Order: sequence, then structure tokens, then C-alpha cells
Amino acid sequence: MWGAAPPALVPPPESYPEVDEIYETYEANAILKARTLAALTGRPALADDSGIEVEAMGWAPGVRSARTPSAEASWTERNAHILAAVDSGPGTRRARFVCVCALAAPGFDPVIGRGEVEGLVAQSPRGDNGFGYDPIFLYPPYGKTFAEVPPEMKHAVSHRGRAIRALREILE
Repeated sequence: MWGAAPPALVPPPESYPEVDEIYETYEANAILKARTLAALTGRPALADDSGIEVEAMGWAPGVRSARTPSAEASWTERNAHILAAVDSGPGTRRARFVCVCALAAPGFDPVIGRGEVEGLVAQSPRGDNGFGYDPIFLYPPYGKTFAEVPPEMKHAVSHRGRAIRALREILE
């Protein structure tokens, strides 16, 4: 795609507009964000869309994870919403994190990598690392939530780490 070596990744400019995630799939939202930044900068751009999916909620909130129960809710409120739904649901605590990374470059079709990690919704929030739903996402092989483990342990198995590795495999 770029010849000998891809260009270095740089953060988006401060003037980068927030891109509304208007689509119903992680793939479409990630591509929209990557294409928008690539068009603005004229350079390759990497973007992602991710979310948590909870079996007791019919595998929701999914692409609406950052807007559940509302766009104005804090992460504490979002975690409480998930915990309440699981506690009042059909008795399953199964959950998964999903991430799709898209790499877009002007004049090229986007390339995507998808990553998922299976886990459970914890009984209550635990840990101080991470962000978002990490305090309630229990990863059974570790016996801990993502917020209870060091970042390098989380990244080794996380949905984002898996999506980036999948994208890298495609590019290689």
C-alpha cells in the first residue's frame, strides 16, 4: 500500500472534529472515522469502534456502548446500568468486548481488523486501572476484571489488542 514502510502514526490534529457513530456496525463506524480523518489530513488514518455486548441484554449495548443508558451518563452510571440489567435478567453474566480497527488511506479501500474477548460481567465494579467498562468486565483466565490487571496484561488479550494484531496480519 505504501511501498517500503508505512508512515509513522501520529495523533489526530486538535481540530479533528468528533465523528458521530451513525452506523449499526462497528465496521462501518470505524471506517467512517478513519476515512474522515484520512480525508482531512491527506494521510493514512487509523480509527476504531468498540463496545461491550452482554448476553442478558440481548448482546446489547454493542455499538451504543458509549451512549447507554444515555450519552450524558458517566461511566459509573453506565456500569451500574449494565449491572442492574444483568442482575434482573435471565441469569447469565456472559459478555464480550468487541473492537474493529480500520485503516484508511486516500485512494485505497480501507483495511479492517476485528478483535473480541469473552468474559463475564462481575458482581460489582473492581479495580482502578483501565477505563469505561473495564471495572465490570471479568476475564476468567485471569480471575480479575480488566481494571484489576496491569495494562500490559490487559493489552495482551484485549479486544483492541486483538483487532490491531488482526489488522497487522492483513497488512503483512
